[in-house]
Amino acid sequence: MRKGAALIAGLLLTAGCGPKAITVGSRPFPAAHPVFSDASGKAVAALPAAGGTIRLVFLEFPWCPACADVWRAVRTAAAPFPPGAVRVYRVLFDRETVLSTGGRREVPPLHHTPLPEGDAPDDSGAPGVTTLTALPGEFHKEFRVSQGPVLLLLDDEGKVERRWIGFKAGLSVELSSEIRKRSRALSPRPPGT
Repeated sequence: MRKGAALIAGLLLTAGCGPKAITVGSRPFPAAHPVFSDASGKAVAALPAAGGTIRLVFLEFPWCPACADVWRAVRTAAAPFPPGAVRVYRVLFDRETVLSTGGRREVPPLHHTPLPEGDAPDDSGAPGVTTLTALPGEFHKEFRVSQGPVLLLLDDEGKVERRWIGFKAGLSVELSSEIRKRSRALSPRPPGT
């Protein structure tokens, strides 16, 4: 009986240590330690401020074929709303895990990650995009992410309200509905304007 109780106590203690899962209801950012680098190369623990916008966090992996589909879904969902209504934090991972006869190791990605489709300044249907790079070791020490792509919808305080893993055909409709619910003050633009 004592051995069982000691085992359970040990498992509970070790479950509290190590990386946390980014789940609905959690407030992952700011992290306990810097987990991103910004465009200038500065290490940061929090997402840059984007007051008054619907905030999406997109964890994008270089090996991820579904990431392009997620980008199209985000653009389609954000298009009916005024420019600046939606902000996407694009978190790029600059390392891949390679499995080889020598074991697992991290290497730079095989492909350069292109900018999202339609990321031109004159593209009125594009949401605002802030690109960050995950610090390879620090992000994985802080957060447990085992599948991709991951798309998070944050509330005003930074709590995860919705989480999508992978891509499914109805994602743009779900996103549009969530954006509409959270933007009562915003009115969709009529199609073609």
